[in-house]
Amino acid sequence: MKKQLIMNQFGDEIQVAIVEDGRLAELLVERPDSSRSVGDIYLGRVQKVVEGLQAAFVDIGQASDGFLHFSDVGTTGEDYRSMVNEDFDEEDEDDVEDDEAPTQVDNTRLQAPRATPMPPVANGQAATTAETKADARREKRQSYTQMIAGKLKPNDSLLVQVIKEPIGTKGSRLTSDITIAGRFMVLLPFGEGHIAVSKRIMNRRERKRLKTIVRSMLPKTFGAIVRTVAEEQDEVSLKTDLEILLNKWKQIEEAVKTAKPPKLIFKEDTITASAMRDFLTEDVTEIVTNSPQIHREALAYVRWAAPEMEKKIQLYRGRLPLFESYGIAKDVESIFSRKVWLKSGGYLIIEHTEAMVVIDVNSGRYAAKREQEENSLRTNLEAAKEIARQLRMRDIGGIIVVDFIDLLDERNARKVLETMKSELRRDRAKSNVLPMSDFGIMQITRERIRPSLMQRMGDECPACGGTGVIQTQRTTMHQIERWLRKYAIQTKRPFSRLELRLSPTVLEPMMKEEMKPQLKWFLQHLVFVNIKADDTLRSDDFRFFRARTGEDITQEYSAL
Repeated sequence: MKKQLIMNQFGDEIQVAIVEDGRLAELLVERPDSSRSVGDIYLGRVQKVVEGLQAAFVDIGQASDGFLHFSDVGTTGEDYRSMVNEDFDEEDEDDVEDDEAPTQVDNTRLQAPRATPMPPVANGQAATTAETKADARREKRQSYTQMIAGKLKPNDSLLVQVIKEPIGTKGSRLTSDITIAGRFMVLLPFGEGHIAVSKRIMNRRERKRLKTIVRSMLPKTFGAIVRTVAEEQDEVSLKTDLEILLNKWKQIEEAVKTAKPPKLIFKEDTITASAMRDFLTEDVTEIVTNSPQIHREALAYVRWAAPEMEKKIQLYRGRLPLFESYGIAKDVESIFSRKVWLKSGGYLIIEHTEAMVVIDVNSGRYAAKREQEENSLRTNLEAAKEIARQLRMRDIGGIIVVDFIDLLDERNARKVLETMKSELRRDRAKSNVLPMSDFGIMQITRERIRPSLMQRMGDECPACGGTGVIQTQRTTMHQIERWLRKYAIQTKRPFSRLELRLSPTVLEPMMKEEMKPQLKWFLQHLVFVNIKADDTLRSDDFRFFRARTGEDITQEYSAL
C-alpha cells in the first residue's frame, strides 16, 4: 500500500491528510477556535460526586465540567491524591491491543483486580459456582465504587487527563490514569513497574528484548507501553525517548506545585507533531507540506526518530493548492455530502441523528445488470469497504447502523461481515461489528474521542436548523394566525397593538394576498399588528412583541 502524509497549512488552519493508495483515509484538522484537547493534563477541582452515576464532575476550566467515571480513577498516584487506601493486585498483562493512539489506551485494565482461577467442579455445581463468583464480583465492584465515592469530595484538587473531547453539551471525558505519549513508548507515571508491549510486535524474542531494555532504564514507580515502531530499535533510541518523556513529567510535577485549579498543566503536542509521532511508519512513502516551518519541524523530528526517512520529506512549492495537486481536494469536500457514489453505480446515504449515524446502501443503476443475489453481494461488499473508509475519513463515532441490500444466502452475509471487519482493522479507533440481521441491518460501534469532522468543520444550517427540511411559507402563515387567535381569546383586550417580526421570505408572499394581513387580522381579532421583516429569522420562525414595551410574548401565547 502506498501511504502518504500530507500537511497543509492555510492561514491559521492546519490540515493533516493520511492518504492510502491515492485516496484520503483520515483527515486531522486544527483551528485556533477548535484546538484538540485529547491528551491535555489539567489540575481540576471536583464539583460534585454522583454515586448513582458512579462518576464525578470535575471543573477543568472548560464550558462544561468534565466527566470522571469511577473506573477511570487511578488506584496509584498517592503523590497527588490519596484516593484509595487498599491495594489491588495488578493483572499480569503482557501486551496491549492498539498502541497507535496512546492517549486512548484503556489503562483501567492495568489496575484491574486479578481474576482467581476457577477450580474444577462437577457439572451439578457449575451453575452455583458461577453465580457465587458473579455475586463476589458484584460485591467487589460495589465495594470499590463506594470506596472511590468516599474518597472523592467536592472542592478536592485532582490531576486528570482528557481522553475524549467535549461533544455537544457533554463535557470532556477524563481519567486520572495519566499517560504521556512518545515516539517509541507511552509513559505511565503511576504504572508501578508495569511494562506492556504492543500485540503488533509478533516476534517473542523481540518482545522480550524490548521489555528487558525498558525495565532496566525505567524508574521503579513508572510504567510503560512499548509501541509498534519500537521494534528493532536500539537501546540508545529507546533511552532518548524515555528521557524526553521523563522530562515532560518532571515539568508537570513542578507546575502542579504552584497551580490552583482549574489549570491547564500540560498541552499535548501540536497536530503536526502528533501526526509525525503516530503515523510515521515504514510504509509511509512520502511526507509533504506547504509550510516552511512545518517542514523544518518534520526534518528535525525525523533526523532523531527515523533518519532513514529524511529523504522522504518534501516542501511543496507548486502553484496549485496542495490538496488539489495530490488529488484529494474532492475527498475533503465530500465530507459534507450525504450521498457517496460507489464505482458500481450504487451509492450510500449517510444521515446524522442525535443518537446515531444511519447509512443506507442502494444498488442504483447496477441492479438490472446481473442476477439479484450476485448484484446485491457485489454492491454490499463494495459498500462495506467504502463505509469503513468514510467512518475513518469523517471520524464518525458512536453507534452506526447500516442498512445493506437484502441477501438471501447466509454465506454472503458472512462475507459482508468479514469484509467490514477486515477494513476496520486499518482504523486506529476501536470498533465492534455485529452480524447482519435478517432485515439486512448491521450495527457498528466506533470509538469516539471528539466530534466528527462534519460537526467540527460545519455549522448548523440557519434555514432548516439541521433537519434538512424547510417548513413551507403557508405553514408559517397558518401558525401566525393560530397564535393571534389564541392571543385574542386569552387576553380579551380589543384594539391592543402588537409588532410581528418574520423572515422576508414569508412576508413577501403574505403582502401579495388580496386582503392585507393587517386588515384581515383587525377584522378577525380586533388587534392592530405592525409587521416588520427580520433577516435573522428562519422561514419557519416568527416573533410577536408588545408595541409599547417591546416585550417578547411569542412563547406566552404560542399555539404551536
